[in-house]
Amino acid sequence: MSESSESPVASPDVIKLAAPLLFGPVFNWLLYGVLCVQIYVYSYNFPMDRRSIKFLVYSVFLLDTIQTALTGADMYYWFVAGFGNVERLGTSHFTPIDIAVITTVISFIVQGYFCYRIWVLNERSSWICWIIAVAAVTQLLAAMWASAKSFTVENHVISKTGVYLWAISSALADILIAVAMTLLLRRASSNFSSFVLIRVVRLTIETNALTATLAITSLVLFAAFPNELYLVYTVEILGKVYSNTLLVSLNNRIYLRGHKSLESGDNVFPPVTVPDEARAATMTPPHPAKPEPQLRALVNDISPHSITSQPVELDHSKGDDISTDCPPPHPGQCDLRPEDSEWTMGTSLSSHGQQDEEYGL
Repeated sequence: MSESSESPVASPDVIKLAAPLLFGPVFNWLLYGVLCVQIYVYSYNFPMDRRSIKFLVYSVFLLDTIQTALTGADMYYWFVAGFGNVERLGTSHFTPIDIAVITTVISFIVQGYFCYRIWVLNERSSWICWIIAVAAVTQLLAAMWASAKSFTVENHVISKTGVYLWAISSALADILIAVAMTLLLRRASSNFSSFVLIRVVRLTIETNALTATLAITSLVLFAAFPNELYLVYTVEILGKVYSNTLLVSLNNRIYLRGHKSLESGDNVFPPVTVPDEARAATMTPPHPAKPEPQLRALVNDISPHSITSQPVELDHSKGDDISTDCPPPHPGQCDLRPEDSEWTMGTSLSSHGQQDEEYGL
């Protein structure tokens, strides 16, 4: 009879070391799935955006994809290839690249985008744009510094000065963006309805406040637990939060345009493609509807000889009425385009471009 052996129990030190390295990438992957949905919504609804905006969006998505792949490589290195090897948990592997470098590059791009929006809404606010730009560059350089030191020693040793500058500069830039966007949007175009204005301001405050909160939380965790890896919980998802913030800001135009079009009475349905078979069946029904019995009897009583050029007298008291006016189609109704044989419904692109200028794009 074999002796029973107890299964080994991980020490608290190993749990503190492994938990952030496990759950940080998992949360990162979850936000990457959200980002993929945001990218699909953007590409479907805004194919006519300027090339600069599209280049910005897809560049950020590419960086996030690379970061997600690198975090997967880290997970494989720590928990698959190094299964049971506690020493591997102490090595940084690709974390200086996927956490510090790529995350700060993404945050720098997104902060630059919001800085540009502030400048578009009010060119006289260039002074605050310069402050935001300096803070964004500072957090980028500080993160590069911290990453270089961690990558050189090949472990999780992090430069305290670099992390402090990184977190403080990032939080400062996000707070300034939230405050500036709130003030400038309230002074922006008077064409905004109060509902749309409140929607834009609230979204701007919430998104930038979220990124600022994450940066401050990272700073607090690092200051309170300098010898632990709790910092990984927040910095691992910081890049994905910035990317989703950018896409939420751009995709929010769908909601704003819909509300504004409803107020103006325009149609806001997206383009709909009708197959040829369905269109033919709709335009030429195989079994035309039979007229009502009373109308059929009235038609049968009319002979070709009874049709004259004399005016027909109608008794309006009995409800007789004939209208030969054919009103022109409404601009928002279905239009058949010969070049692509599609039935489309929607507002004009020129109006969308004008609205984009109001949103600061």
